[in-house]
Amino acid sequence: MFKLHHCQSQLHTQRNRVEYHSSQAEGIDISTLVSCEQKIDAIAREIGDLKLLIKGLNLPSDENQPTTRSIWNPSQTEPVKPLADYQSISTTSGEPVWDHSAHIIDFIKAVLKDRGSRVFETGAIEVLPSLEKLVQALEDPFAAQDVSLRNTAVAKPRAKPSMPPLDAVVTVLRWAKDHEGFTRMAWLSQILPLQTFTDICRKVYFAVEEYSEIDFLLANGYLSYIFSEHVIVSGLPGYRGYCQLCRENLDNSLSQLPLLLPASMEVIAALTLGTFNAVENSKATVAWKFASAAADLCQTLGYHRFRPQGGTQSSLRATQERLFWTVYAIEKGLSLRLGRSSNIRDAEITLPFDPDESRSTKLGRLNGIVYDQLYSPTGLSRPDDERTFIAATLAGDLRELINDTRTEISNVPDHHIDDETDPMRITYLRCDLVCEFSILALILRAIPMTQGSMNGILDDCLAVAREALDIHEQCMKDLQGCKNDPFMVTKYINWAILYCPFAPFSILFTRAVQLSDMADLARLDRFATSLQPASTPPEAITHPYRLYKLLCQAARLYFDSDTPSQSTEQNTIPNTADFWAEFDFVQSGIETATAVDQSSKTAGSQTYELYDWAQDAQQIMGFLSEDVMF
Repeated sequence: MFKLHHCQSQLHTQRNRVEYHSSQAEGIDISTLVSCEQKIDAIAREIGDLKLLIKGLNLPSDENQPTTRSIWNPSQTEPVKPLADYQSISTTSGEPVWDHSAHIIDFIKAVLKDRGSRVFETGAIEVLPSLEKLVQALEDPFAAQDVSLRNTAVAKPRAKPSMPPLDAVVTVLRWAKDHEGFTRMAWLSQILPLQTFTDICRKVYFAVEEYSEIDFLLANGYLSYIFSEHVIVSGLPGYRGYCQLCRENLDNSLSQLPLLLPASMEVIAALTLGTFNAVENSKATVAWKFASAAADLCQTLGYHRFRPQGGTQSSLRATQERLFWTVYAIEKGLSLRLGRSSNIRDAEITLPFDPDESRSTKLGRLNGIVYDQLYSPTGLSRPDDERTFIAATLAGDLRELINDTRTEISNVPDHHIDDETDPMRITYLRCDLVCEFSILALILRAIPMTQGSMNGILDDCLAVAREALDIHEQCMKDLQGCKNDPFMVTKYINWAILYCPFAPFSILFTRAVQLSDMADLARLDRFATSLQPASTPPEAITHPYRLYKLLCQAARLYFDSDTPSQSTEQNTIPNTADFWAEFDFVQSGIETATAVDQSSKTAGSQTYELYDWAQDAQQIMGFLSEDVMF
């Protein structure tokens, strides 16, 4: 700041000298005047550089701020584009909103604006009101947020909650003990040992001593999962009802947890079950609250610190470490999904990263790095070469993880399924593959465009996005064969599509819209259709099918209407040329190949485009956790 004032003082002094010399010009050497002018120009340039530096540091300045702000301001929570690059979207209060991505909003608005110049079919006309509601929600994303669990908005304590009958509970507890190798049983044992869960259930059913609300929560959470797994094998309809009863008890107990909880292993386990339950209810924000609380208590108890194991406490310590890594994995995934900084810093962990650690822990670690290094405000502001190196390294690590998953799938025996065989193992593994390919696409999307790439997206990124959708189709075929548990499709969608940021759709949608690529649009149509629920839910809940289908329909309104019949071999729709000539792809965050060439692939424009795309995808994913109907 002192240097700025000093430079301004010098500039003022030099200007006075020039004015004096001009008034006394006769007899003054012209070279003196030229020298003064050169000094003034140099000082002015230095002041300009200092102003930019001060603005980046967010220090106070005596000068009025310019109308545009710097693109990457470290003092702000997210990078800011110059306001001139956005269109003004008015809210009900009349104030403009600038903090959204203009990409899909402008596209849908253009579709709606162009309705008067086109003749739409009856089915298309019925879509237009839904698109208008979608635009309204996108422009005001915080209007209808709901952070409650389903059916628990007015949950009240019950004196004696109903529980499944004892004989059914004994049956499934014995079955779980005999099938500890099943995928879901092994997953539960990462939270607490199965024997510990069984002891808690015994404590609740044979209440010689008073049991706590945490015990009741853990018992119902555990029973809900093992009843669900048993139904897949047995198909007993009564057990499906017992699963639902335990799930309702779990929801009710979670809604009554106090803000301040005692630090104990059981409480952390209860919060972890609450996190998984919220994910399966499409409540990412609620899941984040539970995961954050669990992470805080893990660090309070020192589960993230290395301690020499020995004596009778070694088994307990191993249980605590497994619980910590379970919390770590899901918390890192939610961090990337919601675009929030993790509560667990890797630099604070002294537990060694076991090379044989579970794939979920490895993926969680990668998720944390992807957000910190690529998609956080700091990550998005990295130079292109640095971002390319980080993304390439992460992509290599994730490809190794994908290879491990595929190897595990190939090792699953292909024989007749009986009571001793886990019927859902391959489906669970393919679900993991969908998540892993989605994150890989997200990583590759961060690599700046190279010469010959279209729309700033690498061919490798597009191939990964398409493969993720192909694996998803295979998963849906597998789930169609699971007749015993009608909720398996919902569970799969919540974990594979909604838990991680599902990047493939946004990547291919942008390209399909820009290039009128009917093959990719057909692929996206199949993806959206595959998510269609068997029955329409009575509540007005934003189902992924509804949202993704609307976006596909918006694209087809221009690709299909008033278009002469033509070969499916053609990718370009000539009839849409006039519309795309009017629609400004660059301003909307969708850069055409021509626009990219004309911009000389500047780092700034690429940063804008990636930021726009990331914000756009984040906002679309956010609607899938809210109770809004379009």
